[in-house]
Amino acid sequence: MVQSLLKLCAAAIAAVALASLLSSCWYAKQAAHFLSERAAAVPVGRVAADPDTPPETVAMLEAVERVRRFAVERVGLSPTKNYTRYVALDRDYVADVVSACAADSFERYRWRYPVLGELPYKGFYDKADATREARRLKEAGLDVIVRQVDAFSSLGYFKDPLYSFMASSDEDELAEMVIHESAHATLFVKGADQFNEGFATFVGRRGAELYLEERYGPESPQAARRRDRIADGRAFVGFIRGTASLLEEAYADASVGRDARLERKAAIIAERAALFAAERERLFTGEAYRRFDMSTINNAYIDLYRLYEDDPGLFEAWFDRVAGGSLPEFVSTLSALAAAEGRRVSIAMAERLGLAIDAVP
Repeated sequence: MVQSLLKLCAAAIAAVALASLLSSCWYAKQAAHFLSERAAAVPVGRVAADPDTPPETVAMLEAVERVRRFAVERVGLSPTKNYTRYVALDRDYVADVVSACAADSFERYRWRYPVLGELPYKGFYDKADATREARRLKEAGLDVIVRQVDAFSSLGYFKDPLYSFMASSDEDELAEMVIHESAHATLFVKGADQFNEGFATFVGRRGAELYLEERYGPESPQAARRRDRIADGRAFVGFIRGTASLLEEAYADASVGRDARLERKAAIIAERAALFAAERERLFTGEAYRRFDMSTINNAYIDLYRLYEDDPGLFEAWFDRVAGGSLPEFVSTLSALAAAEGRRVSIAMAERLGLAIDAVP
């Protein structure tokens, strides 16, 4: 499954903690966990030098350090102290994140945070808290999803650590994670979540591909596995995007009421689930996608892919036509454009490229 590398709004937590504005139970609890976790983090050099450290953990730490250097030298991302410290956890993910959407449209539910403004997700270190928030939103009539995240970016406010469970990740997954989150630490536009996620996703994937090709060669088994993983991901995203298009058409029909829209939604999802079951062996090589139950999706799940996996054509066009196929140039030109244009950066990209502005999120 495509990793959901979502931010836990750590910068907002940090800002609140540092300002001592902890009147909200959620802020106080998340800030306490966030800060205590970082206080317990150990320098990676000390972990690697410990003879009791498992070999797979040492290998992970070495791979991440290679990727960190690569991200700065070959991708053009800002140097940070991220991923230079290590946290041992007793679970295999960092936090639970809640997202929500209207049940009969793709209107996102948003939470407001200090510093960052509104974001379409809220994170919890305690799963029970995430479950309670999800229940509250469901009772309000929204479609809701709770998912586990493996990493997030504090956007330069703190040193983001590595976690013990990452030792089980493949090298290309580590590379994409580090480069993706480093992209967020390099460029973040307040109020432009679609651009932020599109930018980081594009840089993370292109950067991981380039890293593997330079380290192992374009025809290596490592690069081949990466291509298979990406191909499966694109096929899955394409199927989700097709489902979203059908639902958007149904939701746009102003001649019917909410109940009729919900009935049409249920029928579309059932039809797509049946088609997915019939086509899964042909579409995918990986078992994770083949085992997926498409009948369980809702608007909140689909909207995750609309946020993180929106059509990358705008970024691909910028990469090819403005950046000349250079990742450092891609990063620098978009950083300059974002500084000038702010939250309308995606529209400015389309204007520069001569693309249809009404198609830009």
